[in-house]
Amino acid sequence: MPYDVDKRPGTWVSRQATKRRYRVLVFTALLLAGSCVGLILKFSHHPRLAIAASALSLVFALVVWRRLDRKTREAVNWLRGARAEEAIGDLLNELRGEGFIVMHDIPQEFEGNVDHLISGPTGVFMIESKARGYQAEALGKAKRQARKLHDELDNWVVPVICIHNRDRKPFRHEKVWVVPEQHLLNWIRAQHERPVPFERLARYADSVPSA
Repeated sequence: MPYDVDKRPGTWVSRQATKRRYRVLVFTALLLAGSCVGLILKFSHHPRLAIAASALSLVFALVVWRRLDRKTREAVNWLRGARAEEAIGDLLNELRGEGFIVMHDIPQEFEGNVDHLISGPTGVFMIESKARGYQAEALGKAKRQARKLHDELDNWVVPVICIHNRDRKPFRHEKVWVVPEQHLLNWIRAQHERPVPFERLARYADSVPSA
């Protein structure tokens, strides 16, 4: 099935956030279950068993609590990422009325997905969404994703990282443009890169799986 042009932005990352919320619930249930068992054994009529149960219950609770804390932070980060990607995607959809093709959540082998692909009169742009900032590996990923799209489209693709919550002018970092959300549309409109022929982009869209 070809790519769905009406696909909502943030679909893939929202699924990842949901999976991590389920993991938080599982570890919360384990923590509660372990605490209940420990309390039951603590009040046992066998003193040695009660002491051993208390010690084991404490160790179990510490181990599960650490995992729960880590999983909770992961889930929160993925949820923030999903909200940022949805907001940036909805903003980019405004370009459709200006002759731009806007695609979201494009599967890419070994890279998860491309958040947004924008093609129009000012060029072709691969946009990676970030909630608040980015780490060094995000620059490498953006360049790899843009390079793969270049090979598919036979056209220069500009790698971009868009920050949802950031108040700064656009700048380049290791050949990747970093553009805050509030500047994104005007920045795209002001570029002068080579556009890709519509027929070539259409063939590419037909080759992209819908999920």
